[in-house]
Amino acid sequence: MQKKARDGQEHWLSKVKKVREVWSQHPQCSTNPNFKEQVEACTHHQKKSQQECLLRTLQLSAADGMIKPLAWHTFSGPGQDEGESFLGWTGFQVAEKHAEAFKARIEDLFPETPQENTLHTTFRRAGIVPDKWKLAW
Repeated sequence: MQKKARDGQEHWLSKVKKVREVWSQHPQCSTNPNFKEQVEACTHHQKKSQQECLLRTLQLSAADGMIKPLAWHTFSGPGQDEGESFLGWTGFQVAEKHAEAFKARIEDLFPETPQENTLHTTFRRAGIVPDKWKLAW
C-alpha cells in the first residue's frame, strides 16, 4: 500500500512540473491576473500536486477556449469558503466542439486512463461536480 502511495506521489510531482512548464509558456495563462492569484493561493494554502495539476489544466483549457469558467469566487483560505469554489472556480461549461479534447486533457493527468469513478472523485474533491455526469462528457 505504501509503495502505491509513493508511486502516486511521484507521478503527481512529475506531472505538476510538466503542467507548470506548459502553463508558464502559455501567454494567456501567465499574464492572466485571476489565474496568477489562483496559483498563488494554491501554493500559499499548500494544495496537493494533484489539485494544482487540475487547477492549471482548467486554466489552460479556459485559455485555449475548451471551457468557459462560470462566475469567479474570491478564495479566502482553507476552512473559510472552500465549499463555495475550487480556488475561485465555481464551475465551467465545456465547449461542445472541444469536449473530447478536454476529456483527453483531463485523462492525460493520470498515469493511465482513469475509471469514471476516479474522474468523479477528482472533481468532487475539488467541489466542481457537473449536474449530470453522462452529459458532461
